[in-house]
Amino acid sequence: MVVALAMASTRSRSIPRREAWLLGVGVLALAIGAIGASGAFAPDEADGELMAFLEGDEDGSTDAQRQAHIDRAIALRPERARYFEVRAMFRFDHADLRGAESDLDQAITLDDRAYLRYLRALTLSELGDPSRALADFDRAIALQPDNTQFYHGRALARIAVGRAMDALADGDQTVRDAPQRGESYFARGAALAALGRDADAIRDFDEALRRRPDLVYPRLARAVSRERLGDEDGARADRAEATRLTPSSHSASLDPYRY
Repeated sequence: MVVALAMASTRSRSIPRREAWLLGVGVLALAIGAIGASGAFAPDEADGELMAFLEGDEDGSTDAQRQAHIDRAIALRPERARYFEVRAMFRFDHADLRGAESDLDQAITLDDRAYLRYLRALTLSELGDPSRALADFDRAIALQPDNTQFYHGRALARIAVGRAMDALADGDQTVRDAPQRGESYFARGAALAALGRDADAIRDFDEALRRRPDLVYPRLARAVSRERLGDEDGARADRAEATRLTPSSHSASLDPYRY
C-alpha cells in the first residue's frame, strides 16, 4: 500500500522527471508517517532508517550520515525494492553511476516497474551504453506508454545508436504531449539535427531556450547546427554563452540525462 501510494505520483505526464521522483519519495515518507500514526501500520526499524535518510536532506546531515541510514535500511530489509531505488538516486546524484546501476538492478529484480527501468536507462546513458539503455527505455514505455518523459530519454538513446527517424517520432510525441517543456523541443531538435535538418533543428533549439533559458546543452547543440549551416558567428556566440553559464548551472541544465 505504501509503495503504491508513493509510486503512483510518478505517473503524471506533466511532472518533470526529478520532481516526479522527489514527489514520490515525499509521498512515501508521508504515507509511512501517516499510516503509522493512525495505528493501521507500525513503521519498523528499516522504515525509521529510511525516514532518517529523507529527513537528512533538511536537517543538515552529511552525505556520509545519510548514506549510512539508507545502507542500514537495506541491510535490515533487503527485500524492499524502494530502499534500493532511493539509494540509487542518491548515488546517481553523487556521480556513483556504477553503484546506482547495481542498486537499480536489484530493485528491478525485486519489483520490475516502469520507473525503475527508466532510471536505469538514464544511468546506462550516462555510462555511455545507449544500446542497453534503449532496451530499458523500451521496457519502461511498454509498461507505461502514457509517460512522456520516457520518450524524451528514448529519443536521445535512439540517436546514439543511429536510429534518428525513430528518435524523431519520439521527439514529436514529447512536443505533442508536453509542449510547455523546453526539454521536449530539445529532444525533437536533436533528432532533426541527427537527420541533417539543421535549420529545423535550430528552430526547436530556439524554442527550447525560449522556454528554458537556463539550459546549456541546447545552446551547444544549436552551435553545432549553426556551424554546419555556415553561421560561424552564431556558433561562437552560443558556445561563449554556454561557457558563461556553465559554472553556475545545476547539473540538470548541463546534461539532458540529469535531473
